[in-house]
Amino acid sequence: SGGGAERATNILVNALQDSGTKVSLIAINHSAKDLIEPNCQVFELNRPWNGGLGTVVKAYFSTQSAIWKWKPDVLVLNCDLPEFLGSMTIGKHSLVAVEHATYPWVKRLTLGRIIRRILAGRKTKWVAVSDHLDIWENETIPKVIKNPIPYGYLETNFMNAPISRLNYVGRLSEEKQPKWALEIAKDVEIPLRVIGDGHLMPDLVNYSTIFNIDVEFLGYVSDPWSDFENSDLLIIPSAFEGDGLVLVEAAARGIPVLLSDIPDLRRFNLPDQNYCKNVEAFSRSIKLNIKSIENLRILRDDVGNVLNGRDPAYVAEEWNKFLDSIA
Repeated sequence: SGGGAERATNILVNALQDSGTKVSLIAINHSAKDLIEPNCQVFELNRPWNGGLGTVVKAYFSTQSAIWKWKPDVLVLNCDLPEFLGSMTIGKHSLVAVEHATYPWVKRLTLGRIIRRILAGRKTKWVAVSDHLDIWENETIPKVIKNPIPYGYLETNFMNAPISRLNYVGRLSEEKQPKWALEIAKDVEIPLRVIGDGHLMPDLVNYSTIFNIDVEFLGYVSDPWSDFENSDLLIIPSAFEGDGLVLVEAAARGIPVLLSDIPDLRRFNLPDQNYCKNVEAFSRSIKLNIKSIENLRILRDDVGNVLNGRDPAYVAEEWNKFLDSIA
C-alpha cells in the first residue's frame, strides 16, 4: 500500500484471480493495509521502507524462495526495486516489467541503466500504464495497459459552494512538489489538508510553522476521498507524473481539481481552466473561482475520457491476452 501504483496492483491481481488466472503477489516493503486488499496468495517480505543494502539482499533471497515455491510461468516486475530483484532471479519464468514512471530510477540512474540492460539481455517484455511513457535503455515498444481503478463515476447531486478548503493527496517527494501546495495556501489564505507521507514531511511541517500556514498533515490515509466535502478543492502541483492516478480517482468522484500544466497531465485533455503553470497561476485561479467551486469540477464527458479503459475486468482481460501472446 501507500500509493496509486500499489493499489492498482492490488486491484489487478484480484481481477486476474476473478478471471481464473492463477496469480500470487510478492509484497516487498512493509506498510499499512490498503483499502483494497489482495485476495490471492501473498508473500509478504516486510522489508522496511528505505532500508539499507542488507534489507535488499534479504528481500532478494525471500523473492527467490517465493519463486521456487510458486514456480511461476511469468514474473511481473512493478517499479525499480522489483526490477532490481527480478533481474537476478533464477528459474524458468519469463520476465515482464511494467513502466509506471516518466523518469524511472531517477535517483540511481547508473544502476537503473545496468539493470535494464540485464533485463534486455533476459528478453524481458514491457508493459506501460500510459502511451506517453517510453522505455529508456530499451528499444522495445511496450504494450500499453492502463492501471485499473475500482470505481465508476459517482452520480452525486453536487451543489455549488465557495472554496473552503484545499487538499493535496500524494507522496511527499520532490516530483510531486508538495511545497507548492503550502505556498498556494499561504497566498490565498485558505486552510489546507495534506494527505500522504514521504521524506519531505519534516521540511514541510517546518515551513508551515515558520509561515504560520493553516495546514493539517494527515499522513497516509487508506481512503483519502471519504472525507471530501462539497467545498473541497484538490490541487495537483506535480512536476511530472506517471499515470496520474490521483487525478483519475478524483475524477471518478466528481471532485473539483486544479493541476499542473505539464505534458503528463495535459494528455487527459481537460479544459484549460483546470491547468496552472506555477504557484501564481494556482493562486490566481483559486481567487477567481473562490465563490464558485463548480467552475473547476470536471465535466461528465471529460470524466468518461479519463476513466476509459480502466475497468478492472477489462484490464484483467487485456493482461490475459498479453500473457497468452508471450507464453
